[in-house]
Amino acid sequence: MKFKVGMLVAATSMMAVAAYAAIESGLKPGAMPGAFQVVDVTGPNKGRELCYRCQYGASPVVAAFVNGDATKASKLVADLQKIVDAHKDQKLRSFVVFMGGPEQKDAILKIAAENKTSIPLTFLPKGTKESDIAAYNINPSAKNTVLLWKGMAVKSNFVDVDSKKTDEITKAVDAMLK
Repeated sequence: MKFKVGMLVAATSMMAVAAYAAIESGLKPGAMPGAFQVVDVTGPNKGRELCYRCQYGASPVVAAFVNGDATKASKLVADLQKIVDAHKDQKLRSFVVFMGGPEQKDAILKIAAENKTSIPLTFLPKGTKESDIAAYNINPSAKNTVLLWKGMAVKSNFVDVDSKKTDEITKAVDAMLK
């Protein structure tokens, strides 16, 4: 009987650890972010399909990839806007990719209006099926993935960003811009 109880406790503990294991998503530090197309909903290229990774070139970039219900990303967008505003003089660039197609447009417009954002908020022209965005390894189980890159190399990767991790992103941006 003690053996069965011990095995049950061990199995339950292992499942709990697995449930709380960090989700991996996105390119790892050192990787080169490839080109991919988005449709700009709110930025300077509103209504156009383009590659922000290409347009920003070797500039320092904060790129966020949002899965699921776009309206739940309002706080993340507001936090990223604050980070970009605080680093304007250092030419920090940013954009947010909602990991879906045109069905995301209304929710994106709502977020932009709520946050008065200048960061380009975008969606994928054909959804997540395109091979160019697939190369970014964005895990659909992650709420969001935030990548920092400069000089065409990923410097930091953050998954499931909440208000606690926003401070970590700010510190990583500061380090990247030194």
